[in-house]
Amino acid sequence: MVFIHQVATDRRIWQHQLAPLAGQYLTVAVDILGHGEQGWPLDEMSIGRAAVHMQRLLEQVVPERAFLVGVSMGAAVAMQCALIAPSLVRGLILVSPWMRISEHTKSLIDRLFRLAESGDMTAHTDLFLRYVFPPTYLERHVPEVERLRAIVMDQDSKTVAYAWAACLASGVDGDLGDIRVPSLVIAGMNDLFTPPYLAREVAAGLFEVELEIWNASGHFPFLEDAVRFNRKLEMYVRRQSARVSSE
Repeated sequence: MVFIHQVATDRRIWQHQLAPLAGQYLTVAVDILGHGEQGWPLDEMSIGRAAVHMQRLLEQVVPERAFLVGVSMGAAVAMQCALIAPSLVRGLILVSPWMRISEHTKSLIDRLFRLAESGDMTAHTDLFLRYVFPPTYLERHVPEVERLRAIVMDQDSKTVAYAWAACLASGVDGDLGDIRVPSLVIAGMNDLFTPPYLAREVAAGLFEVELEIWNASGHFPFLEDAVRFNRKLEMYVRRQSARVSSE
């Protein structure tokens, strides 16, 4: 399983998935588009280039076809990778995905872009957290929220700004129906960042898909209910792997 993060975060966002799943699967969490510990030229920020980077990583590091697990921007990269390198991908797990940026999300991303571009990562992070988590989660899970705050604050502000701009400039290139691997789409009913109708649009365009909308979740279901997410992920991967083995 290869895990791909959201803008303004890095591979540490998958902490609750990597440890529980590592005993049974080869799990790889990556930093992309200059986030975390990875360098990346600012003039090469795009979803398409990130997908090419993922293709090269899969060719060099992963011994078999991989399940790609991506959230938001990471989901867009995963879908694009499945389009350009289908022989390397066994399945997709798409969390809070989009195939186009809605006007609502575009307006929010534009605000985040301007704050990051100005170097005001404190205001950027406050706004980001307010939209990715439901209000009740913010109140009841302060340690998890603060852990994510620290990850976001660790990112380079220019890198974050250019990554937001890359999302604004991008949709998923190509027809999602051309993705022939099975996909699981998970979104949160309380996601104020990318509302669940965007996930429904993605699911409607895919060839073979399961869609789940979690009533109590926001933008990061794998953080908000890690046990449920991990159980669903493992069941899905096992079922798809068993199907491939029997064919």
